[in-house]
Amino acid sequence: MDDVEAAVIAAAEAHLRACQLGDLLPRPDDCLACYLHRALRYSLCNGRLTLTHEWQGHQRMRRRRTGGLTAWLKSRGGCCDCEVLLNVYPDREPDLTPGRGRCAHPAWR
Repeated sequence: MDDVEAAVIAAAEAHLRACQLGDLLPRPDDCLACYLHRALRYSLCNGRLTLTHEWQGHQRMRRRRTGGLTAWLKSRGGCCDCEVLLNVYPDREPDLTPGRGRCAHPAWR
């Protein structure tokens, strides 16, 4: 492999990592389920509500109320990020409507 090929491969890998990082961050108007669907494509569940808390923190920065979220999720069987999708939002598919800046779902309930 020559230097040009190596540079192209390195640039493509850097672009892919940047795209994945963008998908791991909550978007301003994502509901929790849409965010978890997207983020869990690139990140494994660690048995905790790590991604859920990331989403919740972003909601708080936007002055959106999320009080009681963790207790509400756990009471419905969502004790980790993947269980939130499996048990709390089993029928909620991600809203992937092209060109829409936000999903059409309610915030988190």
